[in-house]
Amino acid sequence: MKNILNMKKLILVLATALAVSACEQKPIAQQRAEYLASSTGDVVIAVAWPLKSSKATLVDGINLAVDEVNRSGGVLGGRKIKIVLKDDAASLTTGRQMAQEIANDVEVAAVIGHINSYVAGPAAQIYERAGVVMITPGASGQKITEQGNQLVFRSLPGNRDQGRQIADYAAAQGYKSVGIYYVKNYGIDLANYFEQRAHELGIAIADRRSYDIEGDDHSQIMNNWASFVKMDAIFLVGSLPEGVQIMHDIRAAGLTVPVFSNAGLDSDTLIKQGGHSVDGTVVFSLFNMEEPRPEVVAFGEKFRKKFGKSPDSTAAQGYDAVQLLVQAMNKAKSEVPSKVAAALRTTQGWHGVTGTHTFDEKGDLVEKKLAKVVVKDGRFVYFEKSPPK
Repeated sequence: MKNILNMKKLILVLATALAVSACEQKPIAQQRAEYLASSTGDVVIAVAWPLKSSKATLVDGINLAVDEVNRSGGVLGGRKIKIVLKDDAASLTTGRQMAQEIANDVEVAAVIGHINSYVAGPAAQIYERAGVVMITPGASGQKITEQGNQLVFRSLPGNRDQGRQIADYAAAQGYKSVGIYYVKNYGIDLANYFEQRAHELGIAIADRRSYDIEGDDHSQIMNNWASFVKMDAIFLVGSLPEGVQIMHDIRAAGLTVPVFSNAGLDSDTLIKQGGHSVDGTVVFSLFNMEEPRPEVVAFGEKFRKKFGKSPDSTAAQGYDAVQLLVQAMNKAKSEVPSKVAAALRTTQGWHGVTGTHTFDEKGDLVEKKLAKVVVKDGRFVYFEKSPPK
């Protein structure tokens, strides 16, 4: 009898070990889906972003949206949203590490991030394999949504669309010859798509130069342009803080032509650090604070009440990213990533504070328009056609 009891215990131990082993061998995506399908606790959304950069206001917009959702009854019938912050430091190495940490946590249903395309591209692959929905509100690199992923989405226009919109603006201003100065990593395909559209519209590219994000002497190129190259305007593809130095060098070289730039310079940092060098600079923005839509007005009022300042486009992108995920989860009646992704992919004409959102099969937005701002009298002024004088 004793031997029989010992045998039964041994069988039970072996069965338990086999069950644990089988669970551990399940792919992380399957573990996540099974966990989230039965979870009744907080809905966990990770945020991966350079939290000490000029674009850190994304977190303000996210927190405002989370507070609103949680106070108004939560998501999926009363569950609260919990945010997990990860600082990717705008670094490829750190970004991959943060992405893997997020991917390893089966409680995470979705991630909002990253801003840099060179980080977001590799991170997207990590999230896809781990079964996490990703929405990037900042990375415009075209390849991010062209890797065959099913869980990756972008809540801003990609570089192909941005390049066409910005070139259309240049043509509307009557520019016949434009110089392009772009950062080597994420700026390459935006410069390419702008140039393609410019040729279609009869705009000549006077010269095209690239620079490293750190360490380049911009003044030498600007002095050469001022001395030897005739152009009607400059298209600056970059970000902050180096964008400020480039603007200083452009004006110091004696170049007085108009400068227009991508959304990377859409921050008050440009104005605070740029001084007179940035006067008249046109920046393509992801958000128009002066748009009279009720959603925008209400968002501005709530943001100013909570933070004591007006929201910028990055904060607005963060706010919309949370609301997009919430509406998708409620539509799917689930936080299981595959179901949330299916709901996002069928999102048609959803109105956020940054505009209308309709996703295509690749997870890209369809026909979302960029706003235009010009630096005037120490602030950003929004406009639709020509910059105010």
